[in-house]
Amino acid sequence: MTTEAGVEASTGIRVLLVDDHPLFRAGVAQRLVEVDPDLEIVAEFGSVREVLEYSSRARPDVVLMDIAMPDGNGIDATRQLTQNMPGTAVIILSIYDDIQYIEAALEAGAAGYFLKTVQGHELAAAIRRAHEGDAVLSPEVAAAVFRRISHRTTPPTPARVQELSSRELDVLRLLTVGRANKEIARELELSVRTVEAHLRSIYAKLQVGSRTEAVIAAIKEGLV
Repeated sequence: MTTEAGVEASTGIRVLLVDDHPLFRAGVAQRLVEVDPDLEIVAEFGSVREVLEYSSRARPDVVLMDIAMPDGNGIDATRQLTQNMPGTAVIILSIYDDIQYIEAALEAGAAGYFLKTVQGHELAAAIRRAHEGDAVLSPEVAAAVFRRISHRTTPPTPARVQELSSRELDVLRLLTVGRANKEIARELELSVRTVEAHLRSIYAKLQVGSRTEAVIAAIKEGLV
């Protein structure tokens, strides 16, 4: 069953749920509004077709997207959403923890990736961070990304690495495993403003425009 709210203006963060299991959608929706009343569940859909049609006119702030859908897959839907609506952040919410799915989702433009075992308060916080432009990964997903980086056999692209300073590479490594600016600052013993300056420099050197694009570049080109 599909549920849809009106598309009138809202002061909260407008969240769209996409999953083909109505009971799961209902549970997520209830838990999110319990832990963060500023999150507004504007609609719930169980098919790719429905979410693409709705999003084109309603422009939600954040979409929670399952991968396995009856009429397609969430990764392809994510690619279409992020290409057509760059202001909408997509977080994958899936049972799959395979690195292939994670990389495919990030390459498709997803702002984050969480397993369905995530706690409500963690997901609510991730929605806020994604809405603010952060890349967000659950601890399990971040660990999978880190293992992939640690066991990478392809050498980094020399030109790209030479462009980035050692401190910028430190920031990029932490960014890749889902750290927020405050966490990066604390771990590297820097000010938040300095971290933000490093991020601007990283974006310029990698020719990307967001944290998610920087993470994708880091993984694809072996920069970390």
